[in-house]
Amino acid sequence: MASDSDIATARRIAAERAGGVLGVAETARLDELVAALGGHAMNQPGGGTLLIGRVRGGAGVECLAYDRSPATGSTPADDALPLALSAARGLADRFLIHATPGIGTALLARVLRPGASDLPPEGAVAQVGAVMVARDDGAAPDDPASARIDSWFVRCDAARGPEGPCGIALLIDGDVGNEDNSGIDGGDAEGILPPSAVTPAVIRQVEAVVAATVPGLPAPMVVNAIRRDLLGRPELGLAPDREVAGLGRSAIAVLRFDGAAVDYTALGTVAGAVVRRQEILSLGARWAMVGFNPLAPAAVHLLWGPGDHVVLYSGGCSRLPALFINRGLRDLDPTLAALVLLRDGVVRDDDHTILVLRNRSNPAA
Repeated sequence: MASDSDIATARRIAAERAGGVLGVAETARLDELVAALGGHAMNQPGGGTLLIGRVRGGAGVECLAYDRSPATGSTPADDALPLALSAARGLADRFLIHATPGIGTALLARVLRPGASDLPPEGAVAQVGAVMVARDDGAAPDDPASARIDSWFVRCDAARGPEGPCGIALLIDGDVGNEDNSGIDGGDAEGILPPSAVTPAVIRQVEAVVAATVPGLPAPMVVNAIRRDLLGRPELGLAPDREVAGLGRSAIAVLRFDGAAVDYTALGTVAGAVVRRQEILSLGARWAMVGFNPLAPAAVHLLWGPGDHVVLYSGGCSRLPALFINRGLRDLDPTLAALVLLRDGVVRDDDHTILVLRNRSNPAA
């Protein structure tokens, strides 16, 4: 956000995101909110960044903004907010801000549908937040290359027998190179796969497979279910063969969790860790892609407790678990925490997805 034209573009994007989600009054309030946030970002040294998207589940539209300013002080109290941010706070149904002294400010603002909630469902064992930004490679919207994106999915189950509530998380890193992939399932006669095609249709199919796995099925078995149902069983008619084959070049991570432990499997470039108050327990990955590596995916089983976090992220980011501790993000809303990590942890041009889960189980359980 560096000019009035950028603000105009942001307002147009906000109106598009509001379509089918917000009513007329809420859409007008969102427009004012974006204008206020855009004006604030434009006045920051070096400008600021504004991300606009729909809240998962259709509860509303969220605006995420951050800047980098060495002059940043501590997080301001509500009565000490700059004029533009004070106006934004009054327009938003949810407004959260975090300042890192000497680094910059990050904030979250949401406009919700009447009666909708952005809080975790009752009984959910984890509070979830994520930020996902696709690389802008200049491709046209209808260009297949523009479909090489990341994706994430989380579902919490109310109970898993005597072990209580549980859940499952999925992260796909769909941005891969064009190297020779001889021998990968679905390759052409020369052993070359097309660019990874993680289209919305394929994402929906993967999510359907993951959601259909019974609670408690170990993470490696969930990964194998994805491979079987999407790559090895064309008779299911899930998608055209070449489209599904494109998923075979993607990296993937699956996290099965309850209030006491996480069960994790990852193939390829997805990284992560369980983050405690002052301790990091890495979640490892095997080199592979969804459609390649005949070995069973490795699994990691780690304990986590109330207030602990899991941080998962795709390629293009680095040192995020250490940054999580260094930036003091333990008590932040997970989406705002993910935004701070995006601001400070990006190391190269790529699609970026950062997923943060906070254990909100009952300490006495």
